[in-house]
Amino acid sequence: MKKIGFVTDSTAYLPPAFKEQHQIEVVSLTINFEEESYPEVDLFDDFDGFYKRLRQASTLPTTSQPSIGDFLNVYQKLGEKVESIISVHITEGISGTIKSARSAAAMLPELDITVVDSNATAVAIYMILKAAVRAADAGLEKDKVLEIINYIVDNQKLYFLPETLEYLRRGGRIGGAAALIGTLLQIRPILFFNKERNCIIDVYEKVRTREKGLQRILEELERDYRTCPDLEVAVVHVGAENLGQDLMRRVQNLLPDCRPDYCPVGPVIGAHIGPGTVGLYFYPVKRQHKSLLQESVGR
Repeated sequence: MKKIGFVTDSTAYLPPAFKEQHQIEVVSLTINFEEESYPEVDLFDDFDGFYKRLRQASTLPTTSQPSIGDFLNVYQKLGEKVESIISVHITEGISGTIKSARSAAAMLPELDITVVDSNATAVAIYMILKAAVRAADAGLEKDKVLEIINYIVDNQKLYFLPETLEYLRRGGRIGGAAALIGTLLQIRPILFFNKERNCIIDVYEKVRTREKGLQRILEELERDYRTCPDLEVAVVHVGAENLGQDLMRRVQNLLPDCRPDYCPVGPVIGAHIGPGTVGLYFYPVKRQHKSLLQESVGR
């Protein structure tokens, strides 16, 4: 029996090989679009097709969180194979998914389940799980794995630059007046998950052009690099392959030793922030955690 099993939701957008290698269970959110409903995971093979439809749609999709029963089913089956379960999810600030997960966990007191709020979504969940499975595979106990997870949650940064505020406005994720004024003045906000406001999507800084926004995001990365050169970095994009690849090149030119992850965003999150969005995620690797992993592998 494995010591630790991992669960997440579909907004993590895990690379298929990573998911399969580490046997991570994924509970799907639902997207309701053009009078049909789909489990988000059913749309994973064609992000580009979804965003083409989204750009042409007169009515935006809505999304639904998984049910408590969805989590109960996954937890019960996984609980037969592992000693403990760590379940990492989209932040409560923008989704009720984690409430369903917590309710299900509370209904299974015989299982050792820890539910973690990622304080973000998408790339953040993937990068958290990437570090967590590395720690678990190295043989670290659950409390040490959770220590690493909690450190990342507390120290991660995710900045993203939407092509337009219209999707956030129509989806109710940003105020209508702010979106209208921003559009009229051609202001492009750099957005982030504001921990001081329950991790809602908030404005980090306002810029005039996409280029200035990208420069500011890269400045934030470079500033953290000066403090801690050992960074985990990922580039994220929403239906914007060319923009994402360009940002990858800029990160690698700025930090030649850096090997960023590259993380496309799927339908549930993409429907809310809109295609054309690009962003950057990073956190400093803690020296003690790195030493702990090396010691465990060396045993």
